[in-house]
Amino acid sequence: MEKAHNNETSKPKNISNSTNTLTGKKENLEIETLILSYNAISCSCAQWSDSRFDKKENPDKKDYYWLEPANEKLINADHVFNGENLPVQIKVTGQIVSENGFPKGKNLSKISEDQAGKVFQYTKIEILKS
Repeated sequence: MEKAHNNETSKPKNISNSTNTLTGKKENLEIETLILSYNAISCSCAQWSDSRFDKKENPDKKDYYWLEPANEKLINADHVFNGENLPVQIKVTGQIVSENGFPKGKNLSKISEDQAGKVFQYTKIEILKS
């Protein structure tokens, strides 16, 4: 089942806290649009992946991301997967907030420090497949 859903904010907001740091200089932050797939794997690690690399040279190469909505009005990407509906694919626009960390507000009680990963803060989300 495919459905498109747009949810965006009018102005991107940058956040930073003790576990999140912006990559690059504030005035030079690169806004990116990524198409990500949900990987239903049995770990408490980052489960959204981007496989935009050349499949011939790196067929298994994926970048994994923790996703963080820029504000509470946006759909939480981690709630799109209901446990049954695979594949799940979304398009998000935003920026990498942390090369190695966790999303703001993430319950870290069951997550170990070695599961830190790229955090992508999105200001726009579109559900492509669910």
